[in-house]
Amino acid sequence: MLRLRPHSAPKKSFCRMLIFALLAAVTIQATEIHRQLDDWAATWQDSEEPALVIRRFLQNVTFETASSYASWAADLPNLGKNYAVAAAVLESVALLPACLVELKIQDELQTRCPQKMYKIAIQKLFSTGERDGALSAWKRARSVFRGSTRVFPEVLPEEEAAIPWPSVLETLTVWVRGLSRQPFWSCHQAWPFVKHLEAQFGRILTEAVSAAPQLQKAYPYLFAAGSWQNLFLYRGHNWNAEVCSVMPLTCQLLLPEIPTKPGLPYVMPNNEEIILFRSVGGAYVGPHTGAVNNQINIHLTLKGGKGVYLEVAGERVELEAGKAVCFQDSYLHSVEHSDDGAQERLSLVVRVLHPDYDMATLRGHSATEAVGDLASWSERDALRKELSRLREHFRKSQDSENPCRGPQPSESELEKAREIFRFLSTPSTSTVSDAPVSGIDAIVVLSNWYDRASKIRKVLELALNGEAHATLAQLLVLMEIPGELGEQGAAMSSTRRVTAISCNECPTPELRMKCGCVGNTGFNTDRFLDWAAKHLPPSHRPRQVVIVEESYLVRRVSATVLGRLFGFGYKTLHNQTTMNITVVNARESQPHDALNEMMEVHEAMPSAMIHLLAEEVVRLENYSTGAGGAPQLFPADFILGEGDSTQSFKDLLSVAKKLLGQYNEAMKRVALDRRLFWRCVAPRLSSLG
Repeated sequence: MLRLRPHSAPKKSFCRMLIFALLAAVTIQATEIHRQLDDWAATWQDSEEPALVIRRFLQNVTFETASSYASWAADLPNLGKNYAVAAAVLESVALLPACLVELKIQDELQTRCPQKMYKIAIQKLFSTGERDGALSAWKRARSVFRGSTRVFPEVLPEEEAAIPWPSVLETLTVWVRGLSRQPFWSCHQAWPFVKHLEAQFGRILTEAVSAAPQLQKAYPYLFAAGSWQNLFLYRGHNWNAEVCSVMPLTCQLLLPEIPTKPGLPYVMPNNEEIILFRSVGGAYVGPHTGAVNNQINIHLTLKGGKGVYLEVAGERVELEAGKAVCFQDSYLHSVEHSDDGAQERLSLVVRVLHPDYDMATLRGHSATEAVGDLASWSERDALRKELSRLREHFRKSQDSENPCRGPQPSESELEKAREIFRFLSTPSTSTVSDAPVSGIDAIVVLSNWYDRASKIRKVLELALNGEAHATLAQLLVLMEIPGELGEQGAAMSSTRRVTAISCNECPTPELRMKCGCVGNTGFNTDRFLDWAAKHLPPSHRPRQVVIVEESYLVRRVSATVLGRLFGFGYKTLHNQTTMNITVVNARESQPHDALNEMMEVHEAMPSAMIHLLAEEVVRLENYSTGAGGAPQLFPADFILGEGDSTQSFKDLLSVAKKLLGQYNEAMKRVALDRRLFWRCVAPRLSSLG
């Protein structure tokens, strides 16, 4: 049965009437506010104390109304009288009790009413050239006592001030204490990925031109003349898929780099952003500061730098196409595009977190503007989310037509790889650091790998008594990819003082599988000790054995051999008293270039080298504990070298595991196929040169 609702129509009519009434009230209030602001501007010069008149007026209205005045005043057109009125309104609201109380109830890392009002007021005064007025306002802002609403007659020390701005040139919505300050920064030193952006600026420019139709008017309250436009590629932790489809290279270069510190919460929502800016001749962006001091702007000019000037804290620099300028936007800064300069300027701005900003910075704070309550922030969850994002990105970046294609490591990942490389390339303190110059009983190579050119050179340096040619011939065979020239190698073994233990020492398929053919060092060490028991038995003096190893395996090989000699896992004729072991780095003459050279070998899949280094650290942990089903080849102490500690190794292990998490998906596909492994991960060198 249909039931009539006779009162529904009147209810709807009443709601409509209420909405219209509210809109009308808002319109009337806006009209009144505009009229009052215009009156104050018109009589500004004639009034004896216009700022005092405004303050008394706002003290006699509700805080909600006063706040509306502040909002409208902040958006007044760029005229001297307007800005003077705006500054007076904003400071008057800042000193109202309902505004001041936020200094007590809000965390310093959140937007607080007085600090925001004073910031905008000082910015308005600078825009009209009223530097003295701006300085006076800054002093008054610095006179509020920390944690209270008390206003003192003098400027308070930073540590006592509720608004701890260090200078009138650094007036921000939020101030993070304890961070270093400087107007300009060395881009390449602090953010190495900037070099790649500069190297690719021509291609980035081509993409930026294609994206230009999407540009929109930028921050209208900041620029006083001309045209200034922007387009966001990255904002609020989100990538703009539409823009990235037009600028794929730009996004590909920056996606692994941003966010720069994924485990840290943002203080302000705009802490990290990537923005395309455009200006034309005659444009002027007035003096302003950023929102917070824990961020740096990387400003890469793509086109039209001539005649465009960036001024930061009074220092003026002319922009240059293809060059980046890094500046701390917590300082007052402006941009001027002169009429006689380039017709059009395009710039890519990458905003990143301050190098000093870390979890220690957040101690004593309960909330930030961007994330709210810090008690709910989980560094682990944030890192997991970022790892998932990177995995998804790398998964999509795989090229199915090229099986060796893998993710390009970022500069931050390369820096971590260098740290791991330095650790792995030095032996433990239990081994001799320098090879003996005489009395060598055997020169041994344990692992079969692609770096055989360096190993051969090192062995030739150590081989004495005319054995160089025999050594070269044997190593050329035994260090080849498994299965090649194996029988010929046996026939060419004309010396017993030099030996290479590798996959050719595994004659059966079962042994070859166990050997792994890529350096199962424990198994290869046992084969060497078997060889030494027969060809190099204990004597009246300790046998002197030099093991030549490629750089990043030095640590594992030294620990493994010593572990066997000290009786771990395998019974052998020799022990630590009958054999002295020296492990030398095949690339020790050029340690700084070793990692770069290996990366070049892997240029088709550079992430493979980082994966191998990270996996090597995990192997050390497993081989020292027997974790993950691995044999215990040595005690944990044998991992440590000079200057190392158990904690430092744990820290390095944590870094390695994070890297593995990023690259495992890319490597699994390659590892499934042994032929693909040799093609992608361990390519043959074309020559010994």
